[in-house]
Amino acid sequence: MKKTGRRVYLSGQVSFEEADAVIAGPNTYFQNILVDERRGYAYKVTYISAFPDVTQPFTPGNVPFALQSFSRRELLRMSQAQLELHSGARANLGGGTLAQDNRTIGIYGYTGERAYVDSNYQNQYVIKGDAMVTQSLSLCVDMQILGQTASKATYYIELDEYEVSDNEEILLLLAERAQDARGLSQ
Repeated sequence: MKKTGRRVYLSGQVSFEEADAVIAGPNTYFQNILVDERRGYAYKVTYISAFPDVTQPFTPGNVPFALQSFSRRELLRMSQAQLELHSGARANLGGGTLAQDNRTIGIYGYTGERAYVDSNYQNQYVIKGDAMVTQSLSLCVDMQILGQTASKATYYIELDEYEVSDNEEILLLLAERAQDARGLSQ
């Protein structure tokens, strides 16, 4: 594995209306934000943040999200049970949390008692140190407090690009997808 020196910056906004998958309820939605199917390359996420809205400084805050490695095709094929599993919604049923999910690369923000809190948007994130992105990135967005129309999440993500050999790429894919369904059948 060799760092190429290329740095990729992603920024944008996702919304319920454009979601690739929605958990019935709905409390959470998923949207793919990056597809790179080139062979021999992988990315390491180095920074996650919301893109602050300076035009509305007194709004409740950006919606929290998890950064995950699902493609749009994978999201469209998932059952409701699988979506719940990967959103952390089944944690109280023994399904695991977002932190245990191999597909979760990082998490931004947190939920306060009645609102989302991101007064210090530059350091409210966590990234798994060993996680590498091989093909796709998606966001898993919580919309429980603000509802469908107000749950637009803005994001800013920095990634370092790496050249990887065929064997390294296979190992990265296996590590990323190992046990990602935790024995859950469709």
